Amino acid sequence: MSAYDDLLKALPRAEFAFPGPVRDELVAAVLSGAKTSTTGLYEDYARSGDPLPVVGQRSAVIDSGGRPVAVVETTEVRVVPLAEIDLAHAIDEGEGYETVAHWRATHERFWGGEAMREALGEPGIAITDDTLVVAERFRLVPPSTDELLDIVDEHDRVIGQARRGEATARGLRHRCVFILVRDSEGRIFVHRRTPVKLVFPSLYDMFVGGVVGAGETYDDAALREAEEELGVSGLPQPAPLFSFLYEGSGKAAGHTWWSRVYEVRCELPVSPQAEEVAWHAFLTDDELAARLPEWDWVPDGLEAFRRLTERRP
Repeated sequence: MSAYDDLLKALPRAEFAFPGPVRDELVAAVLSGAKTSTTGLYEDYARSGDPLPVVGQRSAVIDSGGRPVAVVETTEVRVVPLAEIDLAHAIDEGEGYETVAHWRATHERFWGGEAMREALGEPGIAITDDTLVVAERFRLVPPSTDELLDIVDEHDRVIGQARRGEATARGLRHRCVFILVRDSEGRIFVHRRTPVKLVFPSLYDMFVGGVVGAGETYDDAALREAEEELGVSGLPQPAPLFSFLYEGSGKAAGHTWWSRVYEVRCELPVSPQAEEVAWHAFLTDDELAARLPEWDWVPDGLEAFRRLTERRP
């Protein structure tokens, strides 16, 4: 477990709406970077006894399954009458509002709904222009970069250690694993990375995987990364296929790592990490081939996939 995972569990909870489809949409908007503001009833804080958010406070975003999936940091807090909410705040809630009237109508329905009435208890709240609301702005905090990695030479021999952030910033060669995941029908797991990823954010990838920790074996890292990213437990040990030295060029210049490629069959229902995966699907080989020229892919994954394809009949 990384320091970022420990941080998620230790922080106060940030829960958007109630568990279910609405929360799922809001959490997805936070993770994509589309949602950077939120609004709550001041009366909700008053009745629950919960403290108001403060600037600089970090909170763990909770999904509908009760899992912490990301960290946000409060950047602004205002307690204002409902009528003072402006269009910029409404738009930054990331839910497609084009007018304050649309934003307000949606929020009044939510605040007047049965779930909120049950949460607040009696007496009910009449929403007017003068109703006090807590208007909060926040930013998404990227995962921690303090993982300790083995630094290796061009022959994959360990020559030192460095934190992940330093290794990335200085272009220090380290180790990574790439796991091609097929389901019971032979389709390949494809996903789009979230915008908060340290390397190659928001690009598509046909592998799951990540860095190999200091002292960790490639095989151990492959199983760990595959289970974490897919959100499963009990996955078979991925089968190693080949290794190669990736050296980025163009926009990826300065990125270099020894890479070991694996393959595994996953017959379990997947629940990908929300902080890692913005979108996912299982595609056939032909469907994937059709998407290669259409979508923006991670360059190291493309290189690994090219080498894998060349090795097969």
